[in-house]
Amino acid sequence: MRSVNVLESTILHGSDQIFWLDGSSAESLSDMRRVNGQIRTEITEKPSDLHIREGAGKTVLWRHSVDSFVAGKPTGGEKDFATSGTYTFAGVVRDPKGQFLPRFLSLTVGDAPPTGHAIVLYPSPVSVRFNSAGGLRMTLARDADDSALPWAIVTVTVAIPGLGSQTYRGQTDQHGDLLLPFLRLPPLPEGVSDYSATLEVVGRLDTDSEVPADPDTFSPLDVGELNSTSFSQTIGFSVVPGDILTLRSDGRSFLALKPV
Repeated sequence: MRSVNVLESTILHGSDQIFWLDGSSAESLSDMRRVNGQIRTEITEKPSDLHIREGAGKTVLWRHSVDSFVAGKPTGGEKDFATSGTYTFAGVVRDPKGQFLPRFLSLTVGDAPPTGHAIVLYPSPVSVRFNSAGGLRMTLARDADDSALPWAIVTVTVAIPGLGSQTYRGQTDQHGDLLLPFLRLPPLPEGVSDYSATLEVVGRLDTDSEVPADPDTFSPLDVGELNSTSFSQTIGFSVVPGDILTLRSDGRSFLALKPV
């Protein structure tokens, strides 16, 4: 057998990793499914020696070791991980297939290998499918000028008698539109005509439809009530499994939002 003479080796260390999660798949972060596909980042900030490897549902970040090149084959000690410290990884995150909405991301990384960082993405309306449990559809807009509110995140909590509650979340697209299926909602128990539900919104009123926002910068907004002209951080409504409701603020063709 002919031997191979290794003159030099390059050493790369796994610096950190990002897991992309489907925010509509479960209530808690630990139960959410990974996105089934590659997510691309249009990077705006990173170290010059950072290498990126994208896989299904995750992005792995690699950096050169302190001594990136060694003569011959690396020894066990030379392969040992040596942290390069934390750094900022920032950019616009996009799904090439358009199944998930884009977002801006700015993370301090390099501190959590192999645990990594879990980042939630929300399905775009084109990828949403309702099942027999029904759900919501709505357009969010600014109360001040009726303009669509992109990228806001809606949380709906449905009270299930005897079982507690279920939480559903979704994000508006660049047009302020949202489709939110209640995929896990059980049928009504005997003697119950509907479920009680509440809705809350976090977002920013200065978001631009052409510039994906960073949800980490969002804060609560006041929502226009369905049957009165008042506003509240939490509004209530009724849910019947199988129905697809369109929510609108009183006297509006959309759900109105204004600062708290």
